[in-house]
Parts: sequence; C-alpha cells; structure tokens
Amino acid sequence: MDYLITLFVCIWLVICSWQDIKKKRVHVVLIGIGCLIICICSFITGEITVWSRVAGLGLGLLLFLLTLVTRGQIGIGDGLIVSIIGIGLGFPVAAFTLTYGLFVSAIFSIGLILIKKVNKKATIPFIPFIFIGYLGVILIC
Repeated sequence: MDYLITLFVCIWLVICSWQDIKKKRVHVVLIGIGCLIICICSFITGEITVWSRVAGLGLGLLLFLLTLVTRGQIGIGDGLIVSIIGIGLGFPVAAFTLTYGLFVSAIFSIGLILIKKVNKKATIPFIPFIFIGYLGVILIC
C-alpha cells in the first residue's frame, strides 16, 4: 500500500506542478481529489500517529500564515499541498519535503538572478519544488 500512496502522490504532484507552472494556480478539485485519496489510503495503513498528522497540518497552516505576511508571495495552493502531505503522510515527510523544496527553489532562484533572467521581485511556481522535495524524501528514506 505504501508504494501505491507514493506513486499516487508523485502523479498528483506532477499534475499540480504542471498547473502551477502553466496557470500559476491549482484547481480546487485537483487539490480535493488529492486530499481525499491520500488521506483515505494513509488512514487505511494506520502507521502514522494522530500527532504527526496534526503537526503536518500545522506546517501547512504555517505556510498559510506566511501567505498573509508576504502578501501573497507564497500561494495558498502551496500551503494546501503541504497541509495535505502533512495530514496524509505525517510531519516528518511534510517537513523534509518542504525543506528540500525550499532549498532547491532557493538555488534555482539564485541561479536565475545570477544569469539575469529575473529580478528579486519575480515569483516562481513553488509546487514543482515541493515535488522535487518529495522525490528527495523518497530517495533518502
């Protein structure tokens, strides 16, 4: 079952990433489908504690707070995606996914600034980096 959840999360994140890149938003239905399937599958396995799920949700809520503080520089969809990963897969997976994603996006952003493709005020889609972070979690764990 763990392999099916991992495969589904990867496919879901690829689709969400594509939408984030193309449209700079993710459709609510896609987020809802992902939430439903990930949560149902992970609750069936029952390996993740309630506290880990709550902490994972808290991590996503922290991104929502940052959305307000940064006046929309971080998208609401980013917080939703991290919340769903946190609820479905637990805090450690969500935390490492977010950390790896932030690290890779920082390197990518610095590279774009150095080659003068963007300025410091430019925005980039973050969900693809969440996907890369999740791949890092899969490969390391």
